Amino acid sequence: MSVRTDIPELLRIQFFNGQRLTAADLTELQRANRELRWLHNRSLHGWGIGIGYGVAGERGDSAVTVAPGYAVDCMGRELILTGTVVMTVPAVAAASDGSPAVFYLTATYKEDPAQGVAEERPGVCLPGGTVRLTEGPLIAWREQKDITDGIDIILAQATVANCQLDSPLNLAVRRAARPSQQPYIAAGQTLPSATVWSMKFEAGIAVGITTRVDTTQARFQATPVYFAHVMGARTLNTAQGPQFAATLVAISQPSPGGFSCDVYLPAGASATGSVYLDANEIQPLLNTLPWSVVWVGIEG
Repeated sequence: MSVRTDIPELLRIQFFNGQRLTAADLTELQRANRELRWLHNRSLHGWGIGIGYGVAGERGDSAVTVAPGYAVDCMGRELILTGTVVMTVPAVAAASDGSPAVFYLTATYKEDPAQGVAEERPGVCLPGGTVRLTEGPLIAWREQKDITDGIDIILAQATVANCQLDSPLNLAVRRAARPSQQPYIAAGQTLPSATVWSMKFEAGIAVGITTRVDTTQARFQATPVYFAHVMGARTLNTAQGPQFAATLVAISQPSPGGFSCDVYLPAGASATGSVYLDANEIQPLLNTLPWSVVWVGIEG
């Protein structure tokens, strides 16, 4: 989600001696100051975790702990957690395909009606009312499809099997509100034996191959700019004999934890003459394709 860009309609609040103040006057003053603060936050600062919100959970745990913290969402609203929260791991056995289920622990701003009442007072000749509300976010487990980027601040990623963590929490998915003071650069290379390729189709036509590259070990806090190229012999033994595969690499679906490396296979030349390489001929070779991906990510 992009940062909210509309400007709230605000009036400068004034008072005069002898003025009769009502609850509406003081509430409007608070609303105006809050809207100004939120406008400042979203205009001049990034959204994400500012400080704290540490999350602890190891393989086999049935609950995780969230430490106090401060974050800002893309609307400029502050998400302030003042005490430690213990969250039970989602009670699921596995995903629909039998693999560990993936959940994200998130913090989301709660509007006034959703906050708890901290103090009430009796009125003078009128009914009493609330004078203090709690200030805290909604901490919840969500599936990726239910997350609104920028509104739900991701604190950690968890893989769950049999109602407990299947592996330690992944904290690389967190986004920092404060940008790095200098670019952060990391690089890596996949192993040919561990690089799983599949056919890439566009408009129903096979145009090449693709693989998902995992960069979680780099621990990027935000989505970096990725650069990648393919390593390996370009001459492939196809049904029509040795063929030279000219490769054109593109990056898609980038995230802090990885990206898709799409390899397009345009017309090339074979060892016996000029031909057009049919991408479908690569299908039988996918499991033994001797290619790996070399990548560089630049954050900040």
